[in-house]
Order: sequence, then structure tokens, then C-alpha cells
Amino acid sequence: MDDKFKKEVFSYLENGDLTFTEEDRIETLNKIQNRKNQKQDSNKTLLNIGKHYAVPVLGSVTAVILAIVLLLPNLNGGNVMVQENERQASQQEVSSFSVLLMGKNSAGETNRRSHINIVLTYNSDDNSMNVVSIPHEARVDIYNSEGEIIDKDKLMHASAYEPDPAAAVTTVSNLLDIPIDYYASFSEEQLYQKLGIGREEVQGNRKLMSEMGDLIKEQLSASDIKELLEESSQTNMTRDSLNQLADMNVENAHVTDMAKGAEETIINDVYYIEINQHLLEKTSNMLKNHLNNH
Repeated sequence: MDDKFKKEVFSYLENGDLTFTEEDRIETLNKIQNRKNQKQDSNKTLLNIGKHYAVPVLGSVTAVILAIVLLLPNLNGGNVMVQENERQASQQEVSSFSVLLMGKNSAGETNRRSHINIVLTYNSDDNSMNVVSIPHEARVDIYNSEGEIIDKDKLMHASAYEPDPAAAVTTVSNLLDIPIDYYASFSEEQLYQKLGIGREEVQGNRKLMSEMGDLIKEQLSASDIKELLEESSQTNMTRDSLNQLADMNVENAHVTDMAKGAEETIINDVYYIEINQHLLEKTSNMLKNHLNNH
């Protein structure tokens, strides 16, 4: 736009006859009022919309808060109930365990051979006990305390190879294929006294030793066994386990003599007893069922 044109335009505006009548004023005021009314109506609409959505949202939030308040005690109560049920289940859980009883020669520490080897399993479900007598001259795999086979020899030598009771425990555990939870050592004389026989009667008397299972079955009561365990010179049994035997009834004790059906044999001029494999397997299964009968 050139200067001449600009001058003409502004000159026209300055010199023109600009008039503002009463009708123009009224019309202008009406327009202003209409715009003000439209703005107010628009604000009211937005407010109504906000109220429309605010009420349900507020109601939902209130419902959630109430639900949390009401459910928290129930949730806590549920946790307490679960814990209580677990505690009761734990208390009612049946307890079973196995023990290796070893009767050793009391002549001295240098003679650690175990002439008496008895495995006992106990189950509190029916307050029952299994007693298994194993011939001391039974030929078995001998294990050390590390669980390694170190020889094939008489069972009574298991504790002689290694003074650690774990060696004899591992040897018997592998023989019967069951876990041995505890062990207890006592002198032979303690058992002989309870059986009503003298040590001199046993020495060199293989027939009597082979009948040890029958003697235990006829002469040894559950209370006698408990006394042997309590008087043990070396044991890892807990007081709780011993207390479970307090009410043991002799009628519920089953005795198995592993000398039954065994065969005598001589290997390299050494006398051994070979345990009957069928009886060994049967006894092993019986003990497993007894320990797992929960």
C-alpha cells in the first residue's frame, strides 16, 4: 500500500461524519447483555456436568473406602484363622522315628565291637513299636561316617572300624534301606540283666546269640527298652522322643529276628551269617510303612 493511498484512507476516516444514535446504543447494550447471559449459561452447563460426574465418582470412592474398612478386619481374621489351623495341624501331626540300639562290650575302650544291634521304630499314631534284632555276625556292607563302603564284614565290626556312631548308623540304615534318626549305646550287661541271662552264658554261645530275637520278644518289655534308652552312655535322642515312649504298651510291640532263615557260611576261614534276602526285604518294607504310616 503506497503513501498516497494511506493518506486518502485515513483522511476519509478523520473527516467522515461518524454518528452514534440512541438506537445504536441500545443495540450495543443488548449485544453485550446477550454475550454476558451466554457466558453465564455456559458456566452453569459446565458446573452441572461436573456435578453430574462428580456424584458417581464420589460415591465410588466412598464405596471403596468402606469396603477396605470392612474387609481389613476380616482379612486379618482370616490370616489368624489360617495360622491357627496350621498350628493345630502341626500339633496333630503324627510323629514317628527310628533308633539303633547298640550293646557294646564293656571290657574297655579298645573293644568297640557291637555284639547287640537292635533297630526300633516308633509311631505315635497307634502308639506302636517295631523291634528288629540283627545278628552281630551278619555279613554286610560296612560304611564309614562319610557314607562310603569300606569293607564287607560282620555287622559288629561297623563300630570298630570307626568310633563315630555315624558309621554304624549308616551301615544299618543302608542294610534295611530306612532312615535311622537316633542311636543309643549301652553295655551288653544292661541288656543281659533285663533278659535274665548272664554274660558268661552268652560268651561263645552262638546258639543263644542267634535266639536273641526270641529272648527280646519274650523277656524285654517296652518299659525295659525305654530304660535302656534313658540309661544310654552315648545317644543323640531328644527328651521329647523319649517321652513319647512313656505310655508305650508292650502288646503293641512287634519283634522281628533277622536270624530266622539265615544261613551260616565260612569265607576265608571266617564265620559269617548270611541274612535271608526275602526276610530282609519284607522287614525293610514293614519298617518303611511303619515310619510313613501318618
